[in-house]
Amino acid sequence: MGSPTTVKRRLNELGLRSRLRARPRAQGRVLAPAGMFKRLPTTAGLYFPFYHDVPAEYAGDLRRQLRTFGRLGPLVSWDDALDVLAGRRPLTGPMFCLSFDDGHLSWRDVVAPILAELDVPATFFLTSGLVGRPGNLTWSDCRDLAAAGHHFGSHTVTHPRLADTGDDAARREIAGSKWEIEDALGVEVRDFAAPYGNPAVDFGGRELRIVREAGYRSFATTLRAAMHQGDSPMWIQRQGLHPAWPSWAVRTRVHD
Repeated sequence: MGSPTTVKRRLNELGLRSRLRARPRAQGRVLAPAGMFKRLPTTAGLYFPFYHDVPAEYAGDLRRQLRTFGRLGPLVSWDDALDVLAGRRPLTGPMFCLSFDDGHLSWRDVVAPILAELDVPATFFLTSGLVGRPGNLTWSDCRDLAAAGHHFGSHTVTHPRLADTGDDAARREIAGSKWEIEDALGVEVRDFAAPYGNPAVDFGGRELRIVREAGYRSFATTLRAAMHQGDSPMWIQRQGLHPAWPSWAVRTRVHD
């Protein structure tokens, strides 16, 4: 453990981050100066922007961000993105693959209509234990999203930091969510996103091994760099965004 001063500074940083997450427009303004000298992608690269909850007040902002990505390059499905990594599909410019994490009711009420309007595919990484709880999707909602052509992946059962779990619990979280979603939706679940997603603190080699043993074909992190042909699908790098952020803040995550 670090010195008391280091620990106190870390706690203050975490507290500030929590307050900013609760005020996403303010968070975007804080991040924006760091994007001043970055640019949205213009060269070949595969990007995986992702979001969480999108309350109705941010619907127009999400639409604006997705249209911006669409002007830069195609928004493709997870299957197509994996084809790019495998060299089965060309990568000649920026390309974007959209996903959402957890299981928010706004996916049904806000996100899905925007995706239909813009003809954009998405992958929903579902925390299976949240389904049916207040403020979250029901299994019927999830089946409707799947019927609309969207893809489902696993985001564990209860959203723990996997590095903090024992071996048996990690297996239940990783494999159990796959089985629950497959049983409820009648679709194969082949893609996994780690909660929090930072390999330095949130998962390690054990989790990658369990994911492979469970039969997944891809593993998503929250590392941010663009991906290219030949990169591993077991180390997808996604860029976490909020629709309330201005363009300069988005450029801190999605850039050449």
